[in-house]
Amino acid sequence: MQIKLMTFTISLLIISSAFLANPSRNGATPGCSGGGCHSLQDGIVSANILNNLQIEITVTGVTANRDVAGELVDINGNVVDFNNGTTTNPFTLTAPQTGLYRINAGYRNPNLRWDSTMVELTTTILDIPTPTNTRSTFELYPNHPNPFNSETMIRFSLTKNADVEIEIFNINGQHVRSLAQGRYAAGIHTLRWDGRDDRETLVSSGIYLCQIKSGENRIVRRMTLSK
Repeated sequence: MQIKLMTFTISLLIISSAFLANPSRNGATPGCSGGGCHSLQDGIVSANILNNLQIEITVTGVTANRDVAGELVDINGNVVDFNNGTTTNPFTLTAPQTGLYRINAGYRNPNLRWDSTMVELTTTILDIPTPTNTRSTFELYPNHPNPFNSETMIRFSLTKNADVEIEIFNINGQHVRSLAQGRYAAGIHTLRWDGRDDRETLVSSGIYLCQIKSGENRIVRRMTLSK
């Protein structure tokens, strides 16, 4: 896929995005025309996947102590994170969720160069913080990530074997999805919600409530689905 860039005042440009407003130093139209356009140079951008949806990006060939810049683009062509310019190299960008992303990055000095590389974030490589508080009979921990787009991980813990029911409700209290209903052993458990209701239909963006019940005990936490 061919990618068009606009020129930054200090570095490469960001593709227009429905998720993020273009940086103030960008032009209004995607693409580059006239002088001052960056040239593609293969192999100058590398990426290292860190924990919690973060990606460490290294740009080689730049003059020491001069700015680099970069953007993170999802499979729909939306810019989901960017850095307009930094002398920190490598620098870090953060994805909103798991999935496949393109990284465009580059520099202005000693000349105008840019490159791109692809990364894929999966739930197996994410470092979701492990709960340590198991003092109560049961506990429902904050979902991760939150806000989320396509899916989120929900963790709960039990200090003893117990019957558990976990449901998702919309902000109006209407039932959306049953995630769990049955007996679970003592310990920490993880469930995944893919943003679908009981009929496997994708729900709309908004605030949702995750409720865990065990006997007379109940905990509710808020979750934000953002598409």
